[in-house]
This record gives sequence, C-alpha cells and structure tokens, in this order.
Amino acid sequence: MDCSIKGFPPYGFSIVLKFGGSIMRDLAVCKLALAELERLADKGHRILLVPGGGIPDKAIEAIDAAERLDPCTAHHACALAQDQTGYLLADAAFSSKLVPSASLGECRTLARLGKIPVLLPSRLLFAADPVEWSWDVTSDAVAAWIAWLTGAPQLVILTDVDGVHRGGATDDPAALIEQIAAQDLVLLGHTSIDACAVEFMAKKSLPGVVINARHPARLADWLEGRRVRATRITVASRKAHITSDPLGGAA
Repeated sequence: MDCSIKGFPPYGFSIVLKFGGSIMRDLAVCKLALAELERLADKGHRILLVPGGGIPDKAIEAIDAAERLDPCTAHHACALAQDQTGYLLADAAFSSKLVPSASLGECRTLARLGKIPVLLPSRLLFAADPVEWSWDVTSDAVAAWIAWLTGAPQLVILTDVDGVHRGGATDDPAALIEQIAAQDLVLLGHTSIDACAVEFMAKKSLPGVVINARHPARLADWLEGRRVRATRITVASRKAHITSDPLGGAA
C-alpha cells in the first residue's frame, strides 16, 4: 500500500519482521535474536515485529487434530495465540525495547521513539477480517499483509532454519535456495514460509528474506546489503505491473 500520499502519513517501518513462534523453543536463542533486534533499533532501523503463534498455537493445532474445531474457533484462537506470544516477547525477561501494542498508530510512534513495537494482531484481524479462516493461512501471511498495509519495503521471516530448502531438506546445506522469485516459490507450496504469504508477496510486489534466528547477525548483514546464508525472495518491480495503452497512458 502506498503510504506517501498527502494526508496519509507513512508508518516509516524499515522492515516488518515476523518472529517465528518456533524460536521460543530455545529461550537462549530467542534472547540473542531479540538482543540483535534491539541493537538494530539503536542503529536507527524501525522494526515492526509480528509474532508467530508459538506454543499456544501448537496447543490449538493439537486439539484440532484430536477433535476437529470449527474454522471460526481455530482462526480466532490462533490470532489470540499471536497476541500471547507477542506479550511474552515484550516481557522484561526477554527484552528492554520491545513494547506490545494492538494499534498501528501507536506502533508508528513507538518506532519513532527508538522502541520495537510488537503488534498484537488479533484486534486488527478481527476488525478487518483480511484472511481466510484456514490452516493454510499462517502468521507468515498475516505478516505479509501487515507489511503491505503499512507500506514496509521488506518482509523478514525470522525462523529456526537457514531458509527455503529444495525438497524440504533443511538438514542439507546444499539444498538451500539462496535466491528465488516469489512467483517461482509459490510453486513449491508450503515451505519454511507458507504458500499464501508468498503468493501475496508476488501479487503485491513485496520482497523479503527468510533468515535463521540462530545466526541473528545475518539480519544486520542482509540489511547492509551483504550476502548471507538465507533465502532472498525477489519480486517484479511495481513499475513492471504498469502497462501502456495505445495512447501512451498507463492502463
């Protein structure tokens, strides 16, 4: 979404970062990753963190596997699970700069003050209802939608693997795909980033990267344009989607 229109102040986020709930399985790794985000905020990066569902989400999935839940129940419970993970990440036990908020306007203000806003997305999701009530749509897709909504130039998926691997072979370093177009990544289906998120990125021309939280310094290297062990997701430029009519105007 274009946030440079007169009367519509930009949110000004450098990146929207989806913090995978899987990272919380190792609290030491989680703390190191959050410390790196705080260091980046000190350097002037305005980060909007979107939490994954984490441990609460896995509990909901387990219940659904045993006793099939109504899609409405599962969808709303999983959105609230993202809120719960967000509150945990912003606790003083894990961080000093992370602040939870359900308001995008407040998130904008927090980022300008050098904090790292943690968006609690449930209220926004319940009000706007932008995604399908399906297990195919994960917090990756929610983060992609929020990145587009706020006009962020990049989406970061911080997770527990190095990136997207051919055949899902995450234990094979040679299988890592270092760069791929979103349009091609869609064809691989659900990988370390969900297929719905990737298709959204392709359609909205939103580039991004999948990075391993166990190596948090890679995020800074990527932000500074250095090559890192990760999967960079490219897209066609927005200008490429504009065609000309026979009179020379934009179609």
